Amino acid sequence: MAGERSGGPCIDDIKLCKDECLVVACNGLTGSRWHGSVQLHRSPGSVGSGECLASQVADSTVAALVVLTPTSFLAGLDSGALELLRLTKEGEGVPEIESLFYQCDHDAGLTSLALSTDGCRLASAGWDHSIKIWDLRSMQCTKTYVSAHADVVWKVAFSADPHVFISCGRDGQVRSWDIRLSRPATILGHCPSVPRALDWQPQSPSTYAVGLECGQVVVRDLRQPGSDVTLLRPHRRPIHRLLFCPVRPSWLASCADDCLVALADTSRTKDHLVYKSQEHTEFVRGLAWDSGRLLSSGWDGRVHVHAGMAPSMQLASGEA
Repeated sequence: MAGERSGGPCIDDIKLCKDECLVVACNGLTGSRWHGSVQLHRSPGSVGSGECLASQVADSTVAALVVLTPTSFLAGLDSGALELLRLTKEGEGVPEIESLFYQCDHDAGLTSLALSTDGCRLASAGWDHSIKIWDLRSMQCTKTYVSAHADVVWKVAFSADPHVFISCGRDGQVRSWDIRLSRPATILGHCPSVPRALDWQPQSPSTYAVGLECGQVVVRDLRQPGSDVTLLRPHRRPIHRLLFCPVRPSWLASCADDCLVALADTSRTKDHLVYKSQEHTEFVRGLAWDSGRLLSSGWDGRVHVHAGMAPSMQLASGEA
């Protein structure tokens, strides 16, 4: 659940469109009522200023976003619903965001959305322990894993193969799924702490990373399920999100409840951590890559641009 710490909106997710506009999940608390909205901003600097290109109020807080095109995106809501939104503009009028599709298939709030590499499928996960697969051409739920995990499913991520994805949950397990198969998922080894986040390395058929509740990150290979390829220690509190860089696949960004953003180069044999930022003053929740430039968002209501990062640079702040 999103929270509010500084009187402003809490930004729980950010996604970049191809036209460099930013889609933002803004959540907050007014009195005793939680509320959420999806906003479209022309640049990170306009977030929190009260000015945006367009905004759509949701029926609950917004947990996750997926961009389909520069004018259409999906929102996963705490009501358990999946909503398809589209940016519209008639002539010289003011742009608006309209709802094209809304379906509440989960029995509890959504936690994660993942888009397949071919753009045809979506995986949604939630507090109801389930994972659902959606056909984006028909906007139909085509498969439901009712008890995908024995507890909350925190994250889902597709591999380079659009039929294969991984998931992690509060039951302590990381699982691999192939939607073409009828057999249950494969359990991928043991984690030293509860897995909270994961991401698949771009273009890799087998390499993925798992962020743990203890603040560590393990990089693993499906072909070696019982061992860690790399062990990282970028944080000291639960990790919320991991994101590999699409243009530098060895770069792995992470954010956590310690208010830090970290960058590791997983291709190194040692000294993996190459950047750490303490710009945020509250929990960091969102990460997005703009080519080789990293953006982050958090419960302080800010979107921060981490400019000038390079593998040879010194740590921006803090210690490895």
